[in-house]
Amino acid sequence: MTRTWHAMILTTKIMILVTLIAPNNVMGQRRGQAESPPQKWSPIAVGVYVGYDNQPSGEVAGAQIRIPVLPSGTVELISGANITFLNRLKEYQFNLEAAYTTGASTGGLYLGGGLAWRNTMFGSDLTSGRQTARGYSLVAGAKLGGIAGTRVSPQLEIRWTFLKETVLNPRVISFGINLPLW
Repeated sequence: MTRTWHAMILTTKIMILVTLIAPNNVMGQRRGQAESPPQKWSPIAVGVYVGYDNQPSGEVAGAQIRIPVLPSGTVELISGANITFLNRLKEYQFNLEAAYTTGASTGGLYLGGGLAWRNTMFGSDLTSGRQTARGYSLVAGAKLGGIAGTRVSPQLEIRWTFLKETVLNPRVISFGINLPLW
């Protein structure tokens, strides 16, 4: 009988030792459905764009960052800044928008809106100094996933800005590219 107790104690010690030494992710054979891997976050993307601003009639160059709010990437924060080049004047604009994307990181249509700030000289007197007008913006566009086996993602968008302090409501149509950071 003592041999049985010694064998049981020795077996228990060996099982405890094996449990402590074995890696945590070792799994035995399992039946049924396998666990789905956790969903990865869509990557943050940075990009540049060029376009045309129809209200003051000038060319536009800008940069943006697209930050996913949901892991799938269907909702993004878009923060962008651009310069409109006019005769003897440059206008600066900054936007912060939330957008819903139909195709997430693979591309698709997107629609959103947010806040806008535009710094320029309002009126015909160019000596009056620069002012920053606040307002809101609407954005609509389409973006593609990586093209030709690259990570570069092109986009085409229209942004309409409504400024509170002025009747200036610029509409920018632009073409750009985005590059995911991971």
